Amino acid sequence: MTALALQSAALTDCGRVRDHNEDSWLVSADRRLLVVADGMGGHNAGEVAAGLCVDALEDLFQPPAGPRPWWRFWGPGLQGRARLRDALQRANRLIFDTSRTQAAYQGMGTTAVALWLDGPMLHHAHVGDSRLYRCRAGELAQLTRDHSLLDRFQQAGLVDAEGARQFPYKNVVMRALGLQPTTQVDTASIEGQVGDRFLLCSDGLTDLVDAKTILASLAADLPLKDIARSLVNAALEAGGADNVTVVVAQLELESAPPARTPG
Repeated sequence: MTALALQSAALTDCGRVRDHNEDSWLVSADRRLLVVADGMGGHNAGEVAAGLCVDALEDLFQPPAGPRPWWRFWGPGLQGRARLRDALQRANRLIFDTSRTQAAYQGMGTTAVALWLDGPMLHHAHVGDSRLYRCRAGELAQLTRDHSLLDRFQQAGLVDAEGARQFPYKNVVMRALGLQPTTQVDTASIEGQVGDRFLLCSDGLTDLVDAKTILASLAADLPLKDIARSLVNAALEAGGADNVTVVVAQLELESAPPARTPG
């Protein structure tokens, strides 16, 4: 079986209005787990919540030692989704417990979106309105659905595309990590194709930059770091009203290690 790998580039910016950055992101050491978290809360509590989220996921996706975890006994698709769901639920409990034991962090929370390359499969999970997109063969697909008040209104047919731009409560999320002892995590699995590009981002991008501009950036024949910069710049040029964080990744064949020369 041909091994696949995710090459990626990440960039975050405070924006033009906020005085500190409450977003956080992760590209794991083996470059198979990607995460974007968008924190919320007074003072620096949102930054703490987002940081706890990515730190917890990084720890939970370290190579396992000892007996196989329970999710190893599931089928490949369910196994991967179960692992991501479990990791986000554990992060949720960590953030919730921290907010209850430290007064300065009461009420803090964070959105999160994660993408994990597991052999030939890609599993993704999210809570909140941070998004995952895929660009394939010049077409853009949004792989996550916002857990937001705006999305509820849109699904009910109460707000159209034009109304969405003026919706006064577009930043109200219906789910987030850390607000309750447990949370519902949406997960899915897809089979990737070599050349697929993915974007994980906070709403500091999607509130200001439309899908046409996102597609043009992701489809450009540019290094991933330049694509990440072009997306962040687009948000800043549109006003930079919020922190903006992007992780751009491309699915590639894993490079084989160089052959050893007999000594």
